[in-house]
Formats: sequence, structure tokens, C-alpha cells
Amino acid sequence: MKIEILSVVPASREATWALLMDVPRAASCIPGITEVTPDGEARYQATLRARVGPMGMTLSGTITVLSQDADAGDAHFLVEANDRRVGGGVKTNMSMKVTAKSAGETELEIVADTTFMGRLGELGQPIIRRKARNTLEEFSKNLSKLLASTPE
Repeated sequence: MKIEILSVVPASREATWALLMDVPRAASCIPGITEVTPDGEARYQATLRARVGPMGMTLSGTITVLSQDADAGDAHFLVEANDRRVGGGVKTNMSMKVTAKSAGETELEIVADTTFMGRLGELGQPIIRRKARNTLEEFSKNLSKLLASTPE
């Protein structure tokens, strides 16, 4: 399932990029993230609590920074997580691109291509798509709030 979100955040391209590359701080903007800890070079352990339809879950896994190009404002991530209790998991290839709109505004483009496995894959595309889109939109809003409150 592929989801694309385009938003404008109230900060310079440089400040937006710096926050996105600070994975623990950026991940704190994702609803349901309970912890993100470094696990080697460009790799982080993360835990997410979420409810999809009638199913509550705790997904534990990794966020890996596959590539980052500050000059192009482009970064690629791999997110893999499982919930042993529910018997399912997710694998997401995600890219983020930042483009300066003005001195104090940056366009943020997020493209996430997610595969749902096990029982999570049985929930049905409309429910999962709505939850995934809402999560990415909330991430973008929370990122904007964090950037607005951070002096450049």
C-alpha cells in the first residue's frame, strides 16, 4: 500500500532537514511511539502502540536510515516491526524530501510503501489505509508544531 503526503512546515529547509535526520526527535512526532533508541550506525530500535479497527497492538522493530542526501534534501528509511501477540507485522520503505518554499517555509513530501503481514494484513485495505494516512498526517502536524516551537 502506497501513501503520499505533501505538507508545508513553518521552518527553513535546513531546520526541517536537521530535525528529520535526528531520528529519535522526529519519531517522537509519530502518534503512538513510546521509545526510540540508537542501535548502531543509522539504525534505531522503536516501539509503537496503535489501534487499527478493533485490534490494539504494540509493534517493536527497527528504523534504518538507508540513505540521506542533505544537498538534495532527500532521505530513505526502512521500517520493520512485528507484534508477536497479534501475529503480524509491517515493512515500510519510506522517503522524505524537503524543498524550500520561502525562508520560513518548507515543503515536506513523504512517500510510504507499506506491506502488512500476518493478521494485520487480514484487517482490510480501507481500515489500514485510513489508519496509515491519519498517522502520517498527524506526524506532519506534530513535526510542524515542534519546528514552530524550536528557535532556528
